[in-house]
Amino acid sequence: MKTASPMSPSQPSFLPRRARVLLCALLMGFAPQARAERVDTELVLLVDISRSGSNQTQFSTLMSAYASSFTSAEVLNSIQSGQYGRIAVSLQFYGGASLQRVGIPWMSIGNATEAANFAALTQSVVRPVSSGASAVAPALAAATRSFGTETGGASNGFESNLQIIDVVATTVPNNRTTAAVRAAGDAAIASGVDVINAIALGGRATSIANYFRANVVDSTVDGIAPTVASSLINRTLAPTLTSAMVTTMEAPLAAIPEPGVGLGLIVTTCLVVLRRRRN
Repeated sequence: MKTASPMSPSQPSFLPRRARVLLCALLMGFAPQARAERVDTELVLLVDISRSGSNQTQFSTLMSAYASSFTSAEVLNSIQSGQYGRIAVSLQFYGGASLQRVGIPWMSIGNATEAANFAALTQSVVRPVSSGASAVAPALAAATRSFGTETGGASNGFESNLQIIDVVATTVPNNRTTAAVRAAGDAAIASGVDVINAIALGGRATSIANYFRANVVDSTVDGIAPTVASSLINRTLAPTLTSAMVTTMEAPLAAIPEPGVGLGLIVTTCLVVLRRRRN
């Protein structure tokens, strides 16, 4: 008696093609979804590369300053002092109204090696070319969307208690766009962004800082005031960025009060209920 041989890859399946497609779709639907990584803060570094902004030399200086800041002991200590001991960072560029581009996608930083990896990426990133004037409003909108679930969008792979945008501006936006800039900042805060800071660079740093202080920076977190730092793009930039980053990283500690007994009981009760539902 001839025994049945195992099905070879070339042999047809017992299921019709349409049924196989449906089965695959169902299996994909039941596949476990990747769980978002918990971090203390999600931070967008939003950098002006508009026509009237920094040139290539200044851009390289800025990226080097980021590398120095993120690998500094001050910034790393601030990152590690949070509840989770890590943050998620994305470097994004803006220029004219149609130029919003991701330079470094979202990545996690919680130790010296990860900080060094981010620093290396800042040194290798290519400055986009923009022919338009600085358009802050669409840049704020794009940065807000990139936070993902916290601001009503698709997951970016991270979840946090605090979402911060740090705008690095090298030019004063046109006054005709001021109303749109204010509206974009308000919309960002309304969508779930917690803090918008600004760092003003270049020969007009004081004027840039005044503009962003009046129209852009904001905070919804009690005890955390939005910051505006200013510096010429020169040797003083790295310390300026380091100081600004330390302030940013310490924000979650000031934003989260020590839980009281009542809050602890509420949290414990919720966890018990959730565990029973899962079981």
